[in-house]
Amino acid sequence: MEGILLMKTDGKFYSYKKAEGTGYNEELKKCIEDTCKYCIDDTWLDSQEKINKPIMMLGKIQSGKTRAFIGVISLAFDNSFDMVFILTKNSRALIQQTISRMKKEFKSFIDEYEVVVTDIMKANTRISGYQLEQKNIIVAKKEKNNIDRLIEFINNYSINENKKCLIIDDEADTTGIGYNKIKGVDKFTLRTVSSKVNEMRGTLDGCVFIEVTATPYALYLQPDFDETSPLQPIKPLKTVLVPHGKGYIGGEYYFIDSRDETHPASLLFEPISQDEGDIVSDQKRKGKKSKIEDRRTFKEEEILIREDKLTVFKKGIVNFIIGAIVLRKLYKKKDHYAYVIHTATQKNSHVNLQNVAEIFIQQIKNRSKDVLTIIEKLVRESFKDISSSVTAYGYTMPDYSFIRNEFYSYIDRGYYSINVVNADQDVDILLNEETGELNLTTPCSIFVGGQVLDRGVTIPNMIGFYYGRNPKTMQQDTVLQHSRMFGYRKALLPVTRFYTTSRIHSNMEKITEIDSVLREDIKEGKQGNGVYFITKKYQDNVYGVGGIRPCSPAKIRISDIILLESQKRILPIGFTPKIKTISVGCNNTMKKYLKDFNISEKSDGVMVSIKNAEKLINIAYSAIDKDVDDSRFIPEDEFLMILRYMADNSKNIPVIVRTKRTLSKYKKHGGIKTLSDSPDTPAPLDIAKELAINVPVLMLIQETENAEGWGHRPFWWPVIVAPENIAKTIYAAKVAGEKISI
Repeated sequence: MEGILLMKTDGKFYSYKKAEGTGYNEELKKCIEDTCKYCIDDTWLDSQEKINKPIMMLGKIQSGKTRAFIGVISLAFDNSFDMVFILTKNSRALIQQTISRMKKEFKSFIDEYEVVVTDIMKANTRISGYQLEQKNIIVAKKEKNNIDRLIEFINNYSINENKKCLIIDDEADTTGIGYNKIKGVDKFTLRTVSSKVNEMRGTLDGCVFIEVTATPYALYLQPDFDETSPLQPIKPLKTVLVPHGKGYIGGEYYFIDSRDETHPASLLFEPISQDEGDIVSDQKRKGKKSKIEDRRTFKEEEILIREDKLTVFKKGIVNFIIGAIVLRKLYKKKDHYAYVIHTATQKNSHVNLQNVAEIFIQQIKNRSKDVLTIIEKLVRESFKDISSSVTAYGYTMPDYSFIRNEFYSYIDRGYYSINVVNADQDVDILLNEETGELNLTTPCSIFVGGQVLDRGVTIPNMIGFYYGRNPKTMQQDTVLQHSRMFGYRKALLPVTRFYTTSRIHSNMEKITEIDSVLREDIKEGKQGNGVYFITKKYQDNVYGVGGIRPCSPAKIRISDIILLESQKRILPIGFTPKIKTISVGCNNTMKKYLKDFNISEKSDGVMVSIKNAEKLINIAYSAIDKDVDDSRFIPEDEFLMILRYMADNSKNIPVIVRTKRTLSKYKKHGGIKTLSDSPDTPAPLDIAKELAINVPVLMLIQETENAEGWGHRPFWWPVIVAPENIAKTIYAAKVAGEKISI
């Protein structure tokens, strides 16, 4: 049904926000007005039962989502909405930041007694009719007691009957959703906080529910409830993209642009070795302490003299201090800068890392004769490193003597601080009361922490991020939200550094690709027919359909996802050929089968049956083993499933073979050693793309025993090229779900 929009866009609240400055450009105004259109005018809906389904505002990490929903609040106030409930992540830091922001944004209206901003846990037990006649913004953590207070308030003051309400669920993919499986039956119950949010929504009949997030995947994977269900819908009905402003730096910059070795972004990442990542993490070993607690592995007093231990950890701190010196010199401003160390979840690990950092800096301050040479080497190497990016961004690096003298001066005069941020009380102390941001008390402020430093908490002027969280399985949304180096940081890029393991970096690349595809499809109006989630479950060689499990495991794990799109190649990466007797035997078997199927290197695409193509893939996989902890390796069953999915009902596919290749296992990427991932370039990839129109193409690339890094063992590298006419698909190997469009 085509509705008639009756939305007032020239009211005092929205007009005031638009007039404030350049932040409300045409793109942002369209986002705000589109969102409110769905909230205010329900005639566009096909049926009445859809009214309670949420509207999603999808932004990017630290891109200005709050500004966008403040605009929505203002426009809603102009269109008869009386009360707004803002649900925040369960963090005192974030609720304080949110309340501070609301009071600042609506200050002129608060001063004129037209708007009231309230923390539900600090609200008076008795509220006057006068206050209720004002526009109310009530903020609450997604926590049981907070939501209980909201429900009590709604019931005591008959809000449902008397007020038009809007709920904004900030960081909507956290806390507010969550299910427990009922043992033995195919049913689920809501977890405590989820249940309370559901109860609150049910109490406010017809209340508009807006989900705000940068990581929507868990929300899209929620089930559709029927009319008889007591559960309120969570899966969004509509998605509105929140634009980012000029100067925003996000995943595309760090992980896509950086692939070009001539691009300055290629200089921002420095890998942490797996050994170092293991030391700084708090991952427990069976029957043993974590490595940073085990003095047989690491002695903190040896941090400086052991050049083979925590190499990047030390370099990162020196780079940070030198980077701050450079920016203060370049911009002639006495600004303060931040460095974040986020490697562990346990509080004791944060204290350990703080101690290590303090000992390291203290040893630099002492500058004893036996370590002076080591310190000078660190300073000179950091100077060279920072110089490379300062120059690449078009600035002139201050001379070495100035940087060296200032570096020692900063250390000696205490121009640095190292703060652990791992509990609400710590954050309260460190937060700026006016801005809600972390307070930078020194020119070089170092923060060590965990989850408290992820979503929502703004860290101003951050120029260094040491990220070592290395779980066995990484969830897509979690890792994205940990990307605190995203934001409006263009002026900071000349000295910015991001330190993490190659494994985490490659996963972030994968995340960025998938995220970009999703947003592109939404932008182009393809939401609903452009991107699909599928799983590997199948029977009788047909991909199957299962029921969605609306619980935490339904969040997509990075290690278990593959993006399938037009003419994209799919191949296993991160493996080692088996012992020579096996690899040689598989090599000979492959040659025999290729001869039996009449496939030669001179053939540019021989049609073979799916069954025979699977035999060739089986032989190739028989000769290789996955490298430890490499998430880019696609297991054989998943590789076969992807082939079957893309082949659809086709009985035959083209196969291309190339032999006698000597591609090294590793390549240089932006000065960084990474795994090779292109055995098929330039040919036969170009040939495969010509053939891959409606069906996939299988390539088999023989690497000889002369190829470097493979243990002098021959093997065959299987590569699939997706057909041109495939819908963009996210293959989620271990998510129990049906094929659903988003």
